[in-house]
This record gives sequence, structure tokens and C-alpha cells, in this order.
Amino acid sequence: MSDTICKRCGEAVTDGHRFCMNCGSPVGTADEGPEATPSPDERPTFKLVLIRGEGGQSASYSLGGQEHLAGRDEGIILFPDDNSVSARHATFFYRDDRLYVKDEGSANGTYVRVTAPVQLKDQDRFVAGEQVLLFQEGHTFEPEPDEDGTFFFGTPISSYYFKLTQALNGGKPGAVHCARKSRVLLGREKADFSFPDDRFMSHKHAAVEFKDGATWLSDVGSRNGTFIRLRFEEERLLNDGDYLFIGKQLIKVSV
Repeated sequence: MSDTICKRCGEAVTDGHRFCMNCGSPVGTADEGPEATPSPDERPTFKLVLIRGEGGQSASYSLGGQEHLAGRDEGIILFPDDNSVSARHATFFYRDDRLYVKDEGSANGTYVRVTAPVQLKDQDRFVAGEQVLLFQEGHTFEPEPDEDGTFFFGTPISSYYFKLTQALNGGKPGAVHCARKSRVLLGREKADFSFPDDRFMSHKHAAVEFKDGATWLSDVGSRNGTFIRLRFEEERLLNDGDYLFIGKQLIKVSV
């Protein structure tokens, strides 16, 4: 049995495959009609390269069409064996000849590597090493009396600039760090918030700093990078060389 020929790029597509592995185009029946997408010659064609352990590359997905859905069960970029990927997880799409990504309300989110300091908002999540961390804004505590006006006597509670909470598998909270100083360094050893058993965490990995009324996340030269989760309905511009996580899948953007 001979292979099917992709009508868009001319590459052979193995029988039984629904999509061309070269350009990502659907391989359908003759009555489906052509896609109303720009010619690949009119814009740069990006591809997604799946990164396997120690930086090695494996599969790649060419983004030849206008829009490409990634997920566990739906879309043209499929990760059926990763149960951390939602059925419909994220969409990659072109606008004005530039590539963007948006999360589709996935359970575990889509994370993009931090290349410059990014401002954090309450309930933002980010990844450093293997750690998923929840950011919460700081609080000033004022003791309140009970009904007869008596104040409970106990250990004084000090205010903090912000709080970082480790999110464990299954969603339960783990270690908590309340920032009593404006800058917190995260790392494997000798950091303000340390994770000595995380082999993907650099000695000095990332920093969270409260400055001029806002809190900022930055990578401090880590080997494996720091990743910020896309917010609801956020559309993130992607450039050549960017990295992102979809579930446990590390992906590099390339042209």
C-alpha cells in the first residue's frame, strides 16, 4: 500500500496518519476542500521541537496552517501518553505573520520561559526546576479581639511582602515561604527558599522581588530556565528560540 501525498507540501504521509508530519496539514478526503490559509511563502513557518532528556530533540511539528490545537485527545499536535496534558490544552496561531500561543483552559496550564523580568499578579504560578510555585500577594496582619474585647495571646505574626507556596502532585500545598525581605532567591542550596533534592534546580535559579509597589519574577542564569504560567485568555507572542511547557512536554519554538 503506497503512502498518501500531502497536497500542501508534497511530502509522503504514512497510511493511517491523519496529519502530515512535515507541515501539520490535515490529510482528509477529497470532499473536505482546501484550507483558507496563507501560503507558506507569505510568512515564516515556525515549528515546535519536542525536547527529550538532556536537551535531546525528538519529534517536530511544522506549523504550516493558520491555527494548530495541541492536546491529549484533540488537535493535530497530540500527546496521548501524558496525563498531565488536557484533552484540549493550547492553541498555536498566526496573527500578522507572527506566532502566538494561548491556553485553552487546561487543568495544568501552559508555561512559557522567562527571558526578562515579568510582573507577578496574585495567584500566578511559575516553574523553577521541578517545582511548581504559587505566588500570593503580601499581607499586613492586625490582631482582632473576640466578642468581649479580649485579644488572644500568642506568637506575634509579622507582615510579609509576598508568599510562595509549593504545589505538590495532586494539588496539595507543600513548603511555604513568607517573604520577610523584599527579595527572595530560589535555588538548590544556600538560597532563601531551597530545594536540595531537585536536580533540575540550579544553585541560584530564580528571584522574586518586591520593588516600587510591584513584584517581579526573574531568572538568574539557571541552566534549565524559569517558566511563567499563561493567565486566563492571555495570548503570548512566541519567537524563535523560545521554550514552553505543555503538561510535562518541553517544547522549543524554531523557524
